[in-house]
Amino acid sequence: MKKIAFIFLITFIVSPLFAQKDIKTAKDKIAQTKAILDDTQYKKEASLSELNDIEAQIEGREHYLHQIQNRITEAQNEEKEAIIVADSLQRKIELLKEEYAELVYAAYKTGGDFQQLAYIFSSENFTQFVRRANYLEHYKDVRKKQIIEIERSQELLLNKKEEIKARNKESFALLEEEKVQLLQLKSLKERQTTVVSNLKLKERELIAQLEKDRKALAELQRQVLVLTSNVSKEGNVFEDEIEVTAATENKINNKNVTTTNFLETKGSLKWPVEGGVITNHFGVRPHPILSGVTIENHGIDLRVKPNAIVKSVFSGVVTAVTKVPNLQNVIMLRHDNFFTVYSKLNKVNVKVGDIVSINSRLGNAGQNEDGSYEIQFQIWNMDGEKLDPEEWLSKKK
Repeated sequence: MKKIAFIFLITFIVSPLFAQKDIKTAKDKIAQTKAILDDTQYKKEASLSELNDIEAQIEGREHYLHQIQNRITEAQNEEKEAIIVADSLQRKIELLKEEYAELVYAAYKTGGDFQQLAYIFSSENFTQFVRRANYLEHYKDVRKKQIIEIERSQELLLNKKEEIKARNKESFALLEEEKVQLLQLKSLKERQTTVVSNLKLKERELIAQLEKDRKALAELQRQVLVLTSNVSKEGNVFEDEIEVTAATENKINNKNVTTTNFLETKGSLKWPVEGGVITNHFGVRPHPILSGVTIENHGIDLRVKPNAIVKSVFSGVVTAVTKVPNLQNVIMLRHDNFFTVYSKLNKVNVKVGDIVSINSRLGNAGQNEDGSYEIQFQIWNMDGEKLDPEEWLSKKK
């Protein structure tokens, strides 16, 4: 019974905590996204950046709503289960009390301790004497256990009633929060519709911008492929240099320079900016305005606060610092058999050949023509294959 009570307590306390943590994480992300996007001063005309930002907010709010709705369902199911268990416990307590009443009545009929002693000493032989004594002792134990069982069942019932109240209260609060979020989501979608309508009137400008973006992407890809090809021919000329310099830097600055292999960081890599909001994901997707047109992203676009500091996600060597039209300053770092690429920087703090550790300052985020600040972050391997950064970056920024 103690084991059952313990399991119940753990389920009652821990299970909702995990759900509440997920909800809090999603809510914090919405607040973080809103804070960054509120800092962005767009020009009066509608832009793709503004549309991307609205869609990022919609995505975050829909995720938050999904977490809320899941928890509402869970809480309601837990409440139903608790009611079933509580009813079962109530019936059990009533049955135990009936059984205990019968035991008490049977004890009363025996006439108390004197008659019980007479019953024992009236035995015909010693064997019967022992059996009768054991029987009466067992009878007393049964009564004691019955009392303990009733008390434990009553405690479990009380806990279940508390759980029912807690789940009911939680469901009510979540339903109220759901109403608020649905209204805010509706407002965002109305704003999205307005921006889309305005952008559809600027089709020529969008086509011209798309062509610029494609040329910039192609030029950056060309430079990355040239770099990977050259490094492959040269071999691992930087690896010893990284190890020696990092060790020296550690002694001088008392820093924790990692010796972890870049490949081992997949899923836990540091973010290049603090609190960045992903407004464009990796891969190919339909153009949000131009019908039948697709756009490709070799990395992720991160909307940031004005002049946000851009940092290295892993220790490595600066292998290129260049400028690409429409992408401003670009920095490429090598980490073992991988490369990270940081684009759209308005200021650069490193030069080719520099050794950097995790979180080294590389530069500052640049500003787009529409007034928004963002960087583009890419990951490539030595074979010239582009990788999805979201699969590498830590889930927590």
